[in-house]
Order: sequence, then C-alpha cells, then structure tokens
Amino acid sequence: MPPMGPPAVIVAAVIPLSLLFAFIFMHAMGVSANLISLGAVDFGVIIDSAVVLVEALMVRLAVDAKAEHHISSPVGRRLYALKHTCVELGQPILFSKAIIIVAFLPIFTFQRVEGRIFTPVALTLSFALLGGLILTLTLVPTLLSFALNKDMAEKESHWLHRLQENYRSLLLGLQARRRSMVVGSIALLITSLGLAPMLGSEFLPKLDEGNIWLTISLPQSSALGNTKDVERKVRAIIASYPEVKAVITHVGRPDDGTDPKGPNNMEILVDLKPRGEWRFPYKDDLVDSMAARLSTIPGLPTNFSQVIQDNVEESLSGAKGEIAVKVFGPNLEVLEAKGRQIADILNRIQGSADVAALPVGGQSEVDIRLHREALARYDINVTDVNALIQTALGGSAVNAYYEGDRRYDVTLRFGAAFRDQVDDIATLPVPLADGVGSIPLGDLADVELRQGASRIQREAGSRNVIVKANLRGRDQGSFVAEAQAKVAAEVSLPKGYTITWGGQFENQQRAMGRLKVIVPITLGLIFSLLFWAFRDVRPAFLVLSMVPFTLIGGFAGLGLAGLHLSVSAAVGFIAVAGISVQNGLIMVEQVIEISRRGASRAEAILEGAVLRLRPIIMTALMAGLGLLPAALSHGIGSETQRPFAVVIVGGIVSATLFTLLLLPVLLSFGGAQSLRDKE
Repeated sequence: MPPMGPPAVIVAAVIPLSLLFAFIFMHAMGVSANLISLGAVDFGVIIDSAVVLVEALMVRLAVDAKAEHHISSPVGRRLYALKHTCVELGQPILFSKAIIIVAFLPIFTFQRVEGRIFTPVALTLSFALLGGLILTLTLVPTLLSFALNKDMAEKESHWLHRLQENYRSLLLGLQARRRSMVVGSIALLITSLGLAPMLGSEFLPKLDEGNIWLTISLPQSSALGNTKDVERKVRAIIASYPEVKAVITHVGRPDDGTDPKGPNNMEILVDLKPRGEWRFPYKDDLVDSMAARLSTIPGLPTNFSQVIQDNVEESLSGAKGEIAVKVFGPNLEVLEAKGRQIADILNRIQGSADVAALPVGGQSEVDIRLHREALARYDINVTDVNALIQTALGGSAVNAYYEGDRRYDVTLRFGAAFRDQVDDIATLPVPLADGVGSIPLGDLADVELRQGASRIQREAGSRNVIVKANLRGRDQGSFVAEAQAKVAAEVSLPKGYTITWGGQFENQQRAMGRLKVIVPITLGLIFSLLFWAFRDVRPAFLVLSMVPFTLIGGFAGLGLAGLHLSVSAAVGFIAVAGISVQNGLIMVEQVIEISRRGASRAEAILEGAVLRLRPIIMTALMAGLGLLPAALSHGIGSETQRPFAVVIVGGIVSATLFTLLLLPVLLSFGGAQSLRDKE
C-alpha cells in the first residue's frame, strides 16, 4: 500500500472532490442528501482506481531504478514512467468504472416504492464514481508530477515478497489440479444456490422507527362511550411497560375530517425508549407481549405497525397490513364469507399476526319490502308509498323560505320519538286511494331491522373484500408461498370471483420480476464492454464468469447476519458484480500485457496474477472496509442499508478469492500458445 506521504494525500484528496462532484449533479437532478442516498457511498470504490494507478507507478519506478534508461535526469525518468503508467492503465481504469456504472442500470429501472428508495442510491454512487474516474485520469497524474521531485519508488517489503511467493506456489499447485479446482468451485456455487431459499425473502427489512402505531377497530355499532372505555383499558396496559416513554391516543376521525373513520376506531401512538433500556432483546418480542396482554380484552382486534409503515402499507393496498389478500366478486355476502375463510387459513400459518378480514357488514338498517298484491288490492301506487316513507324517515322539502338572497328548504319529517322503533314504522298510516281512510304500512309491507353493508370497497370497477395480515418471526416469501398453496387447496371460488395477493409482497414480486428482465440485459452490456476492452470473446467471458461466485459470499453474509433476501440485498449483488468484474479486468489486462512481450501462456498467467495480487487485495479491502460499518450497524435507520452492505462485504470476499485462485486456472485452459489481445 502507498506509504503515508504525498501519494497517500493525493489519493485521499479524490474522496472529497468526488463527493463535491456528486453533490453538484445531485443538486442538478433534484436528489436530496439523506441517509438513503448517502448511506451506500463506498469511499473504497471511489478511490480504488487512484490507488491502482499510484501503486503501478511506484512499482514501475522501482523497476526503472535498477535498469538503464535513455533519460539521464532522475526527475525526467520519473515523469516518463508516470506517462507510460497512465497510458497503460488508462483503458483498464476507464472500462472498470464504466462497468461498475453500467451494473447499476437495473436499479434505474425500479418503479414506485423501490424506485424512490434505491434510484437516489444509484445516482449518488454513479456520480461519485464518475467524479473519481475523471479525477484519477486528470488531477491525480498532475499532482503526482509535482510529487516526483522526490523518489516515490516502491521500497522492498519482506512480508509482501513472502505473500507473493506463497501465492505463486499456491497457483502452481492449483495449476497441477486445475480440473479439481474448477469442479470444486462449481460444486460450491451450486451448493450455495441450493441453500439460498433457506434465507427467506422479503421486499425490504422493517425500518425501526422507534415507535409502535396500534390501530383498533371495534364493531361498527360501538358507541363513542364504549370505545373510550376500551381505549382507557388499552392505554393502561400499554403504559405499564417500562419500555414505553409516552402513549398518545385518538378516537374517531381527525379534526380536519380527512379520514372517514367512525367512533368505533381508535389509534394509539406508543413512543419507545432507547433500546438500551429495554427488557426485551427484539421489538417483535415486545409487540408479542403487548398483543398477549391486550388479547385478554374480549373481542379486541389489534393491528401493530409503525407510523410511516402504516401509511405506506395503506396507500399500497388499501389495508393496514404487510400482506393483503383481495377477493373480487359481485356478491357482498359471498365476498364476506370467503374473506372469513381465508382469514381462518392465514391464522393457522406460523408467523401470522393481526390477521383480520376487513368487515363488510355491521351497519344496522331498516328493510321495507312492499307487497305489490296488497297495494293493487287497495289501489295504492308504489310511488306514493315510497314518497310517504321518504318524508317520514328521511324528510322531504315541502316549501322554501327566503332570507334576503338566501333560500332555505322547509323540510317535513317525523320526530325522533316516532321513528326510532321498527314497530312505530310499521304503524305509519298510508292514505287510501279515495282519500277517506288509511291503512298501516305493516299491512302493505314487511318491515324488519337487519345488518347491512357498512362499507363497499371497489377496485378496478369490482367489489372486493380485503384480508390483511402482519408477519412476526417469518419472512414474506415462504409465508406467502405456504398461504397461497393452502388457500388454493381449501377455498373454492364461484365463477366470476378472483383472488389477488398484494401489499409488500406485491412490491417484492414486481421488483424481482423487473430484475429478471433487466439483469441479463445488463450482463450483456458488461460483456460488450469487456469484449471491447480485450477484443476477444474468451477473456471477456472468463472475467464475467467470476460474477456468480459473488453469490457465495453474499449468501454467507446474509446467513451469518440473520437477514433475508430482499430488494436491498439484490441491489448489493448488482453493485458487487461490477466490483468483481473490475478486479478480473485488472488481472487479465496484466496477463495480456506480459503475453504481448513474448511470454508463454503459463508464464504470463503466473506473473500477471502475482503482479496484480496487491492491487486486487487493496481494492477489495478498501471496498469492503468502506461499507463494513454499515454492515455491522444496528442503529435506527440501518435496516434498509444493512443488507446492501452485508452482501457487498461478503460478495467481495468470495469474489476476490475466486478471482485470485480460479480465474488464473481458467485462463490456463486452451493450450500453450501465447495469450495476446486481438487488434
């Protein structure tokens, strides 16, 4: 690694200037600087090209110092070495950064929630990489030319020499057993892919907001006084936990009337103390304990969430839950029955919590069904009876009153004491056709009180009922797969009825479906860049073949960290793929350069790999160490970036190992002829 001094200062100067470059373009693109957009910036990836350039210059200066040179001036020889180093490494550096930026292409195609979260990440990192590339090819050589007044040649390092010799011996041993090495590597990759489903999957890890948002919806007929009594009991239970800092409750609709909720609904905000003061190791354990104590209140349907999470989930699917199952059809009674059946199935699946079918019924209504035969027998019109009922119960305008230029209707309606009982409605006198007498409404119609629809929800022009569920202690992917299988086996739908699965699961399926299309296209573009760099299909294919081996370290990192596969982890795999290709490009370019000088294939591969050992390890260490704090972080707000960082750190480890060990072995296949690039 470059010693502390002018080289280290020159390399370090790339970081703030690259960030300044990124900030300028972020401002131009309207991207704000926040935890998400800046949390994924890896300083190691930004400066690795500058490190490679400085390291190559130091090696060249050390070699030139022992050889005869046509330039007598020491400074002149150093400037000559700087020029040739920049020319030699200019193309690999340019292509390596272009490949990393192209690798972010799938992220730019994200839509909706995932697009809002990860597009700023890709834009910020791309701007920083572009700034670092420009500075590496312009500012760094300029500053190095001023620093070359003093000798910057690489000093002899015994530990590095010993490391290179051990690596050389290891490569010679692997060359003798190269088929076993290839088969073992492929077997390890297949094993990793086979074990990957055990990690589980989800859209995004839950972001801990430091609070609990508890919503409770009592039956529609619940009076305000009853709701307040329940609210006091719930508040007392929640406030009894020492982890709770404050409890704020709200009953009914908000003051501004923007949310159409009745007096049966209550919302409770629970502000929590810092994690260090908790008795529970995890937030899910605290929520489970609260849910168990609240279940002692009969008929209390709870829904535990967080403030932002609750709003996002409701805006996505129309339901307050991570998973939303929607049943579409024309008949409300059938929809309600199927919703209850699906809710019973979800309740039996391990990991489900707060399962409920959003109620359709529950609103009391008076049902008046006229007997048309009786109306005909008394020569009474249906219209007259309907008008009478409307006037008695709902009120009808019979006159108008003017006050200045304002007009007010004079409405006729029965008093409350004469219309609050079904029996009173049945005794409503209906005038006969001759206008002489009347007949009670009960003799002309059936009047009864029944439970009707309290809400009729529509989507895409069709009625539906929603079954919502939260998850605790289980990943979304396996839960939904099991739930879909059981619902398909146990729930039979009449003709004209359909089921859809939404919520966070819908976001995950949409994002992963888009990646399945875009990632192959991106790999094709990366292959095109590699072919352009090498002018040969074979080395381009071999470098690209290192990308799948990043999965081994990425999966291992997720497993050790206890994380699920998510869109955030997928973005990490996309980023580490570009870094893997960059390391392979650095090695193969060196092998081709040595081969061009007339060395045999075996010599070129061995010497090229040994010479690029230090740059590859340095770039891997810088990229990995740059995101190691994010990978180890457990603070509030770290959940979104942590899978991204864990995958990159783990993926870099496996990518570096296979680039150093497997790639030279693969390059050795093909005979003993020289390995030269094709012009």
